[in-house]
Amino acid sequence: MRHWKRVVAVLLVAAVALVVEGWAARAQAAQTLFKNCAYVRTPGESGRPPYSLAPTLGLVKVTVRTNRGDLVLTLDRSAAPCAVHSFTYLALKRFYNQTPCPRHTRAILECGVGRPGYHFSPELTGHETYPRGTVALSDTPGVGNTSAFVILPLDATLPRTSTTIGKLTAGLAVLDRLTADPDQPARILEVLIG
Repeated sequence: MRHWKRVVAVLLVAAVALVVEGWAARAQAAQTLFKNCAYVRTPGESGRPPYSLAPTLGLVKVTVRTNRGDLVLTLDRSAAPCAVHSFTYLALKRFYNQTPCPRHTRAILECGVGRPGYHFSPELTGHETYPRGTVALSDTPGVGNTSAFVILPLDATLPRTSTTIGKLTAGLAVLDRLTADPDQPARILEVLIG
């Protein structure tokens, strides 16, 4: 009789171990699918940050409709999940709609300068390069990333503090038109996700 009790006890312990191991494996898999982002509210501003869990897999297609035509971007979640999550969150809230691009020269197009109400640390690899068509977040010294983003019409040597979030995949001629004449206004009409 005691022998059967031992067998049942061993089987019960083994079953519990398998269940705990399964939970641990699922928890580890969830960590690879999402990143916990630290968005920090800016004192005195009313904007709310996105939820802290950002997806780490997949690409996001973005169409930036401007007063000179459309720019199509492909954002890479695996490279900078918190930055891509923030950008798409602001785009879905229409934060970028009907806003100017205050810096537009032959070397840079910077848009989205505003106060989203939060900031977060840059996501850097240490091996950043900024070729023509790169889409990156502007880093504000002492603050980090907010809402401003740049699209580069030329290969550039930006400070390696700018988080690369993707690249321009269509609309190079539109980008050239937007950056050709700094005296002509450059404006975002709307930003569409998908």
